[in-house]
Amino acid sequence: MGRTLPSVTQVFLKEQESFLRFRRALRRSDQKALDDLFAAAHKHLAAAAYASHALPFETFLLAMLLEEHKLVLRMRYLLNPAEAAALEQLEQGDSTAYLDALTAQVEAESSTSLPASGGEEPAGVPHGPAKPEPPAAAPDPPEAGPTLMNFHG
Repeated sequence: MGRTLPSVTQVFLKEQESFLRFRRALRRSDQKALDDLFAAAHKHLAAAAYASHALPFETFLLAMLLEEHKLVLRMRYLLNPAEAAALEQLEQGDSTAYLDALTAQVEAESSTSLPASGGEEPAGVPHGPAKPEPPAAAPDPPEAGPTLMNFHG
């Protein structure tokens, strides 16, 4: 950016450094997850610089969210390969085709679960409101064991 303003990379590294104490307080697995989030945001520094937002950390958070959402979409594809073509269109930037495919899928699923026309209900479906089930019995109290100490409050 120049001499008067820090570059977006410098701002990013400063923000990441400001979370070091928070990171140290986390479990090892959570530290790894936090590191992964910052690595995901680092992939989008060029876009963050182009956005030149007044609060760059918000842009970094959005970049983290973007990478997490892409991961969710990939997992959804693995669970349902029929969405492969629609997912590829989404990754190419055509979100309307993806949403149209999802809408068609939801409509197809809902049409198969509706009762047949003519007022007939499928066998095994109860008529009228369902009766609430009685509450489950409370579990037996645990036997006296070692006393746990609460150091947080």
